[in-house]
Amino acid sequence: MFGKFAERYAKFKRYVKWLYSLYELNTQIAICEPWEKVFCHVLLGCCVSLILYASYAYVPSYCLLLISILMPISSNTNITNNMICTETEAGICSDSQSFLT
Repeated sequence: MFGKFAERYAKFKRYVKWLYSLYELNTQIAICEPWEKVFCHVLLGCCVSLILYASYAYVPSYCLLLISILMPISSNTNITNNMICTETEAGICSDSQSFLT
């Protein structure tokens, strides 16, 4: 049993190394020096984390709507039902609730 686990772990390790080398070759980081690789990885990590933070902090209702569309849960109410607005003759919502947040 342990041999089978070790074999699967070795196969998974080779697969992760292969994905990392594929990432390096596709982004042309493979030709950089080690300090340049670290700089590129940190820069990429910062950009991804800023995008994730901004999407969480500034557009949470859109993120929740996207999550509810991608992973529907039957116990939760549909978020789009809360965004329905009855318009008056002037074409604006009669509710004082803001639908942008």
